[in-house]
Amino acid sequence: MHQFGFSRLISQFRSLLRDRSGIAAVEFAFLAPVLLLMTFGTFEITRALIIHKRFQKATAMIGDLVAREQQLGATSTEAKNQLNAIMVAAVQAMSPYSSSTMQMGIYQFRANSTDATKTRIEWSYAYNSMITQPCSLTYTANKLVPANLLSKGDAAIVIDAKYQFSPLLKDLLPSVIKNMTWTDTATFAPRFGSVFYGQATQNSVCPT
Repeated sequence: MHQFGFSRLISQFRSLLRDRSGIAAVEFAFLAPVLLLMTFGTFEITRALIIHKRFQKATAMIGDLVAREQQLGATSTEAKNQLNAIMVAAVQAMSPYSSSTMQMGIYQFRANSTDATKTRIEWSYAYNSMITQPCSLTYTANKLVPANLLSKGDAAIVIDAKYQFSPLLKDLLPSVIKNMTWTDTATFAPRFGSVFYGQATQNSVCPT
């Protein structure tokens, strides 16, 4: 009788080993988090690429719009107000994504008439608290202007832009996923040779 009960127990155990009915559920329980991460990861990468492309488009658009101007206002205040209005185009270029973390510095550089590798900043403008280099009457080398970019005495409009991208998964995995800061630089030749900032003649002095 005891032997019969033991044999029955062995038989039931073997049947349990052959039972595969719950394997799919167990495998799915293990794979589900991985599949979700892959899905959200793909979505996040696609979102980042789209926003980055819009950021670059906004940078180039502002450079082109500023370079088309011959004069920005009759005073420094009017010039700043006009640039503020131009920046609306950058906000629209980023739509429907947020532009709140986008910063830009707009410059007009002019190369030295005897040494094109040295430039000076004739005027600058900061958008959204961007830290910019100030106007200067001194000609020096500047990292925003490559040494072979300008000819002697020529001017260039330079856009120095920055954008902080915040991934949607950052709050779920804060120790792994961090904010990213993108930078972009665009250079344009002024359509009229120079963009006068708050005055109708050459920017020979720094705007006040």
